[in-house]
Amino acid sequence: MAHHCPTCGFVFERGPGYFLGSTYLNYGFMSITLTAMYMGLHFGLGYSNDVLAIPLGLYCVIMPLVLFRYARAWWLAMDCYLDTTGMEEGRPSEPPWQEPSP
Repeated sequence: MAHHCPTCGFVFERGPGYFLGSTYLNYGFMSITLTAMYMGLHFGLGYSNDVLAIPLGLYCVIMPLVLFRYARAWWLAMDCYLDTTGMEEGRPSEPPWQEPSP
């Protein structure tokens, strides 16, 4: 991910371990969708576990990698929306198009 926003200069990384919560979002999404797909394919359409093991296993490996950045963006958006204190700390004192002063 980018370190800061190229438009406003907002720094995305708030501190060590800040984005740990995004893994919970990613895990929750994966748990719900995997369960829904398994129930629908196994009980609804009658596919056996032998047939479903490989495709659902691949889904469990590939989708978290695809959703990684989106989960982080969602976590940051929720944090900025729900807790606006300290958001000005992430902005540089100089405009983003200028290099910081030494």
